[in-house]
Amino acid sequence: MFLNSDTIKKRAIRFDEANDYFEDDGRTIRFEDILSFYHQEIMQVTNSVYEGTKLVFTLYLKNDTKPYIVEIDSNKEDKYKTIYTISNAIARYRAKKILANLQNGQGEVFETLRDFNLSFENGVLELCYTKNRFAVQKVKLQKNLLVLECEDGSKETLYANSISDIGIFLQIVSTKDFFSDETDTIKKRDDKAYFVLMALMAFFGINGFFDICCMQNDVLEGVSRLSQVMLGVFIMTAPVFWLSSKSNYKKMKKEMDSLMQKEN
Repeated sequence: MFLNSDTIKKRAIRFDEANDYFEDDGRTIRFEDILSFYHQEIMQVTNSVYEGTKLVFTLYLKNDTKPYIVEIDSNKEDKYKTIYTISNAIARYRAKKILANLQNGQGEVFETLRDFNLSFENGVLELCYTKNRFAVQKVKLQKNLLVLECEDGSKETLYANSISDIGIFLQIVSTKDFFSDETDTIKKRDDKAYFVLMALMAFFGINGFFDICCMQNDVLEGVSRLSQVMLGVFIMTAPVFWLSSKSNYKKMKKEMDSLMQKEN
């Protein structure tokens, strides 16, 4: 296996869900000292085999110039569940605080891992650079990407999980008129394109196998012969990919069930 992430190693990380802090080898990290936090999950698949998910957990803390970062993969079950539980607890704590600030008329700044931040105040979202600020007119969610279109015509695209407190950020902006979720549209478009591609491969592949028509045309013959090879490979490997997908599903479900048990 290629996935092997564990920056915790032999350190003891302890967390009681009744507390607003956790301990890392005697160091106490209080939720109230967190300036921003990022929960990033990267799924690792090699040769269609799911190896696990790497969790990158990042905190920026008061009076600390260096970020607190933990990288752990789901194959280290107990450690992974501990960090995942801490991350969810922090998300809930900070979401409650952010919503209270907004309800009290205060603005909220969402830090990012890019060279700009996002400020939300009085229903207006602004993209803030060091010296300039631009009102965001459109926010588009495209799978795991966010596209921000500003009033000056500029555009920024970034991974959603590179925004601090991404869960509550999406919850807030999704209620606004300038937000649109294009994830389903993109998925349907990709599924349609895949179906058309497979249909063409099957059509020309069968023509390559049985010389049904138009094989006197060099271009169509070349396409048919290539599709014949591709269709043959697909037919031979399809059972392997089917078994892999079943195995991948079982492993991912086992990991999710384990996390849900931890949460409960």
